[in-house]
Amino acid sequence: MTFRSLIDRVATGWLLLWLSFFAVYIHMGGLAFAGLVILLGAVGWVVWLTQRQEYPALTRPGLVCLSAFLIFFLWLGVSGLWSGAGPETAIRLAGQMALFASIPILLRTRTEQTRDTLSHILMAMSLGGVAVLALDVASGYGINTLLDPIGPGESLNKRQGEAEMNIGRGHVVYALLTPLLIALFATRLSRGRAIAASLGFVAVLLTGTLLNRLAVAPVVLIGAAPLFWMGFRSPRWGLRLSLGAACASILLAPLVGVISRLMGEGVMASLPMSWDHRLRMWDYSLARISEAPLIGKGLDSSRNMQDAFTTRIGVDVPFVSLHPHNFGLQTWMEAGALGAVLLTIALLTLYRPLRRLVGADPWRSAAVSGTLMSATIASAVTVGAWQYWWWGLVGLGLTLAALIPSQHRLNTNRLTD
Repeated sequence: MTFRSLIDRVATGWLLLWLSFFAVYIHMGGLAFAGLVILLGAVGWVVWLTQRQEYPALTRPGLVCLSAFLIFFLWLGVSGLWSGAGPETAIRLAGQMALFASIPILLRTRTEQTRDTLSHILMAMSLGGVAVLALDVASGYGINTLLDPIGPGESLNKRQGEAEMNIGRGHVVYALLTPLLIALFATRLSRGRAIAASLGFVAVLLTGTLLNRLAVAPVVLIGAAPLFWMGFRSPRWGLRLSLGAACASILLAPLVGVISRLMGEGVMASLPMSWDHRLRMWDYSLARISEAPLIGKGLDSSRNMQDAFTTRIGVDVPFVSLHPHNFGLQTWMEAGALGAVLLTIALLTLYRPLRRLVGADPWRSAAVSGTLMSATIASAVTVGAWQYWWWGLVGLGLTLAALIPSQHRLNTNRLTD
């Protein structure tokens, strides 16, 4: 057995092992995806070292993309100097970005039989996982309690609140991965089974979110659907429009604060409390942006903002709950206009590497375009900009498109668009 074949066997076993726990990570709120990218990405680079002549990862578009993100992370780390947070978060995010780059090669170097097996593991785990999430909510989070019994003196309400939050994140994770899963159903199953699996998955996901009173996941599904369709019809334009939407959500984020301010107290107070809080948070974020519009308040500074308002039920709540729940606003508030521009440029450089990933294949393109749009929508209303698990999830969701069987090949040495 050669060293190369040994590495290949280890890599295949490693993928099969960790992707077999896919639904478990999601049920835990998706927090394990940061670690999963580290585990897979490190092995991916080892595989590349043994096969770098056949699979040149460090192409010019890839180097340009990694360099653009590195410049952004450098600025983000520098901004930690005046917030007191230091550069740790930026360094870890930069490391994750470097690890993303190897995962497509890790997947592409597997045999078609192995990719088929990995695809079926993901499909089975997702179909079963979304059903278990719905059952957990319907049982009053009984599955969570069964797996992790409440200890002496531990608050039942606190535990149920944590379970509700984790399952809510889990529903958002499944919503983000829906374009990828539908593409896998369509290319790995017969037509009848693919339709049944797609409809069943979406129906169970929506049922679970309804039981959990979560509006974000349906919004993500609805918003991503047009880009999924566009990606299928035109790989080039699907990718351009989805990346364009992501860039616009960063550059134009202050408009969200302006709109929130224009709505006024009366409108905010008439909305559900979660949205009332978001609008006040975004209005408050706009005020903080205006204090340091060019360089921002510094990395992770939003965690230390304690200004509060009194809710309609007489409880004082901080305007910002750890982060502004809007990726673009957090970028502007903590890294300033300079950070927003650098991040937008970095996102634009993703175009060519992603074009090489999807080629001219309609299903790969649909998966990538839909996933980008799903991530953009969710990032605009719920997650923190520098959450490691979110970066890991989005990166892995995009790179897993390499599992979709390619029906068309694109000359990787020449791109004309």
